[in-house]
Amino acid sequence: MRGRAIGLLAAAAVLALAAALAPLPAAGETVILPYELRIYYDPRQPANLLHDYTLRILVVEVPYGVEDCWEALPNGTVIQLCPPISDAYVRVWYEELKTFKTARTGEDGVASVGFRLWTPKATFRVEVYSERGSVEERIAVNASPWLLAAYICFAAMISSMMLAVRRGMW
Repeated sequence: MRGRAIGLLAAAAVLALAAALAPLPAAGETVILPYELRIYYDPRQPANLLHDYTLRILVVEVPYGVEDCWEALPNGTVIQLCPPISDAYVRVWYEELKTFKTARTGEDGVASVGFRLWTPKATFRVEVYSERGSVEERIAVNASPWLLAAYICFAAMISSMMLAVRRGMW
């Protein structure tokens, strides 16, 4: 029992000594706090089945202690608090088709990649590589079939009108 207590006391002393000898920043030296990269995408882009879709991605650096990168002001204006990452390499995989496209972010931290949506639910795996680190995220987009249904109905209407004209019923 006494040996176990001495062992715990020795371990506590070693940990206290290690914490005391840890390097501290000198006076006037800046301390770099940890950060993370975060991906946002624009969900307001129209997504219609069998049409082109533009996936717009914003890459930002989230400083230590910041939970939300956006602040809403009383007048309705929204401010972006996190700085954008420029010139980051972005690779976007369309997982259902097993294809990918690449792009680079601009000065505003935005990259745009275009795909044609062939499936009702498209899953994109976005990979961002920068000198600040890398991040990966999955984005699911539900494609609306109603524009395709409208085209089919319009084509059926024209077809039936042509048939009626050819038979002389109109």
